[in-house]
Amino acid sequence: MDKYFFQKTRILDGGMGQELLKRGLKPRGTLWSAEALIKEEYHQLIIDTHLDFIFSGAEVIVTNTFTSRKGRLIQNNCLEYFEKINKKAVELALRAREISKKNILIAGGLPNQVQTYSADLGKDLTEVKIRFKEQAFFLKDNIDFFYLDVMGSSQECKIALETIDKYNLPVLVGLHINNN
Repeated sequence: MDKYFFQKTRILDGGMGQELLKRGLKPRGTLWSAEALIKEEYHQLIIDTHLDFIFSGAEVIVTNTFTSRKGRLIQNNCLEYFEKINKKAVELALRAREISKKNILIAGGLPNQVQTYSADLGKDLTEVKIRFKEQAFFLKDNIDFFYLDVMGSSQECKIALETIDKYNLPVLVGLHINNN
């Protein structure tokens, strides 16, 4: 990846979860878009959604991993899919890029690991670090950079950045800023 890529305005894709629901994904519990990775019948829907973003001008697509984090899978009794679906998300993004024949980048989406839109990481920061480490491990191959997706605090950003530093990949940080 060109280290100057983000020195000018770039267009990233849109939110996959909401778009997949709009296109007919039937979610299970709080899995949302992770269900589309678990069930093979939805894989083409993910590819088609990536393609629509690409053909609408996106220069970057983010892996469909926002709800593929360990906590959500544990909540929904689906932890056994953790490795498979995180790797599948990268595979499907690569497939979309290949089909599009466009020179787009793939960001490995690393979401917050505790609670969306919250700065509260709980008391076990070691567990937060482990979860970032495990998810990043399954995403790191064949992505152009990591995207820290909707981080809720500088502390969470720091943990994630320290965890993925060893992969020597560029990082883009997405923050959720709250009044407090």
